[in-house]
Amino acid sequence: MKIAYFTESLPPLVDGVSHTLSYLRESLQNENVEYRFISPFLPEGEGWDGKVTPVISMPFPLYTKYRISLSAFHDLRTFLGKFKPDLVHICSPFLLGLFACRYARASGIPVVNSFHTRFISYMKYYRLGWLESSGWKYVKWFYNRGRMCLVPSRSTISELQSHGLSNLVLWERGIDLKRFSPAFADRNLKESWSSNGDPVALYAGRLVKEKDIQTLLEAHRILQTGKIAHKLVFVGDGPMRKQIEKAAPDAIMAGHLDGDRLSRAYASADFFVFPSTTESFGNVVLEAAASGLPAIVANEGGVANIIRHGETGLLTTPRDASDLAAGMEALIRDQTLRNTLAAGAMEFAVSKSWREINHRLIERYRELIAVPERDKIPGIDRAAVRIFKRP
Repeated sequence: MKIAYFTESLPPLVDGVSHTLSYLRESLQNENVEYRFISPFLPEGEGWDGKVTPVISMPFPLYTKYRISLSAFHDLRTFLGKFKPDLVHICSPFLLGLFACRYARASGIPVVNSFHTRFISYMKYYRLGWLESSGWKYVKWFYNRGRMCLVPSRSTISELQSHGLSNLVLWERGIDLKRFSPAFADRNLKESWSSNGDPVALYAGRLVKEKDIQTLLEAHRILQTGKIAHKLVFVGDGPMRKQIEKAAPDAIMAGHLDGDRLSRAYASADFFVFPSTTESFGNVVLEAAASGLPAIVANEGGVANIIRHGETGLLTTPRDASDLAAGMEALIRDQTLRNTLAAGAMEFAVSKSWREINHRLIERYRELIAVPERDKIPGIDRAAVRIFKRP
């Protein structure tokens, strides 16, 4: 079985898509599946050599660390003709994804899409809300062209179904329990953040508007006004960094962390706070759970499927700084509550194995490849229906 992946997110870019595909690559190798990635990013390190075909790209105007592939400038058909994929998996709905879809349909091989980013929900943060209706029309048109659309959370499936998308299949996210664990707790690091022992609230992720960081900054101010002692730590980088430093000069700006430094940061905090309402899943919330942190998150988007209120963390009203502050205060004041939620969060994280999750995905690939195009009923993919019915 040969799979060609088309993606505009791979390491060294740090986001949920590159994170997910890195673990998928390991699963493909473990199961002896032949694969190639077509991407504007060229990862370094063991296991990537010869597995990525780079394409010319240009920076995405709203966030220049992301890139838009210009597939028309590459002879990708020659490469694909030599590789001869049995299935195409598209991770980007833009120019690169359009090329991949046309190639696969012309070659008579199955197309699998995966929906990673609720980019339409970003539009209102950049004064582009008037484009949302057109954006949803495009999303429906693009993702319905594939045999299957993989989605990371049940709440995102429901949202996509409400906009007319079909053949939606759950592809959850897993966690590396060797990388994220309470065992990485570092007392010296925690004392460097909070020398007087005040509880540490940790945010990890890109520092961008669509993560609703403004809501967190307002909640932080409310807690300060009420003299609720705590320390706020930001892990990550992005265009909002200077704004955060100005609004919360007492906050710790740890910058981008990876490897053991990231593991120590998670395990050394007291709780995790993530106000984003735009997530399709929320990998950072699962990383926090595996690290022994209770999380307080907005009750919207994919993160709401990770947190069970009062069991693995706390859900708060989306974009409501007062409610977020109240939840943070409860965690700051009550160590017993933090410990109880942390235990529930770790129990949840332990059940999320990348190996099992990606094994099921690879089996779905095999089923799609086994069903010839002629056996499809117009508008219904029999393989996808069979997968839905599987326990």
